[in-house]
Amino acid sequence: MKPRHLEKIYHPTDQEGCDGEIICQCGCRAFKIRCFGEFCGKYKMAIHKYENKYAQAVRAVCGDCGADYLLYDFAQHGYDGLICGEGIAVPDELFDDFITETDSLFEVKMFLEYQGEADFVEDVVNDTWLLQEGFHFTADDRVNVWDSVAIDLKGVQSGMEYKDFVMEELA
Repeated sequence: MKPRHLEKIYHPTDQEGCDGEIICQCGCRAFKIRCFGEFCGKYKMAIHKYENKYAQAVRAVCGDCGADYLLYDFAQHGYDGLICGEGIAVPDELFDDFITETDSLFEVKMFLEYQGEADFVEDVVNDTWLLQEGFHFTADDRVNVWDSVAIDLKGVQSGMEYKDFVMEELA
């Protein structure tokens, strides 16, 4: 499985498609990371309150061609932000560059957890409350409604690993 918005850059490293690496369409693996969230610890980003809702988002900008990709946005991925309305998208100008003492470019790995297909159909697609609220999901939408997301970074310059840069339960 590949999230629709990452279809061209997410390359699964397991059979289920839950683990994958990000590779730009130009072939580059090095990205500048732009993000919005609160840091708890030096290299771990958490959800942050914004305009009385919650926000967290990560963008990857290719180090070679400059292509800009949204990797994850709490307001668009996962049940809590997308369906429960707890999330809000933040404007691009609020994103900050993630830079460490040794690294400004990073390789990116993502780990996505999904609800099982039958459970997703029962709990989301056929849910009468969601239908009454105007949501019209199909089984194909499962690829973007994650139960959890983790993003690991590896510094291009230092080789240092930044495990669980993002680690969020989304359902």
